[in-house]
Amino acid sequence: MYEAATLTAASQISAAQGDIYASMESADPAEAVRSFYEAKLSEAPWEVTSVVEIAAENTVVVKFARREGGGQAGTVAIQQQQEDGQKTLIAISLPAPKPAATATGTPGAGPQAGKPITG
Repeated sequence: MYEAATLTAASQISAAQGDIYASMESADPAEAVRSFYEAKLSEAPWEVTSVVEIAAENTVVVKFARREGGGQAGTVAIQQQQEDGQKTLIAISLPAPKPAATATGTPGAGPQAGKPITG
């Protein structure tokens, strides 16, 4: 989390799925926030997979994923606003990791559903 930001909202959409969403605000410029997240999300276990600039909305979206795979990926949206003075809005979305394959080879199917494959 960006230290110079104030958390404005957070939720875990589903306890079973573990999806996490957070919204923050900072007085820092959007470029400083972007640099922070691009640097931190380039460190293990994460990697930045793409950066999309949406100039018409003063927004940058940094997409990231786990280096080891496993299907866990998320986004950080950074938007510069000039309302009531300069502020930067930050929205983080991190869906839960995909379930591990089961003994039947298909997540959530068969009599071994929910049990991990063991050696």
